[in-house]
Amino acid sequence: YVDEQGKQLVVSGDADNNIELSDGSELVITKLSGNKKSTRTLGSREYLRYYRQKPRPSPANNVAVTAELAARYRSMGLATVQSREQLVRMKVLKQMNRSGVEQMRSKMGMKSNHSKIPYVFNGMTWYVPIE
Repeated sequence: YVDEQGKQLVVSGDADNNIELSDGSELVITKLSGNKKSTRTLGSREYLRYYRQKPRPSPANNVAVTAELAARYRSMGLATVQSREQLVRMKVLKQMNRSGVEQMRSKMGMKSNHSKIPYVFNGMTWYVPIE
């Protein structure tokens, strides 16, 4: 492999070569130290937006993230565990809001939902009930 100035980057056909080009857009560098093998992949700028993205936290890390978040909430003075009274109050408020929304939906639905479909034949109109 040769760079822009014509200098050779990698010896071709070398058996103990630890640098390789992958699909022309990534450079893979492998380093052996003792029993450990570390691999670094360097990519081109066209894929930079993908490299900067943060992966989702792993399931093993969820407990640590949750504990850290709870500690932050406690330091701000927010309750991390709700009492039974608060839970009951929230359920009641949620149910009240839901019933109000359902009532409005049914009210509006009855205004816009016609119970009969007009059927026109030879200039005459009949209304057929919806089943």
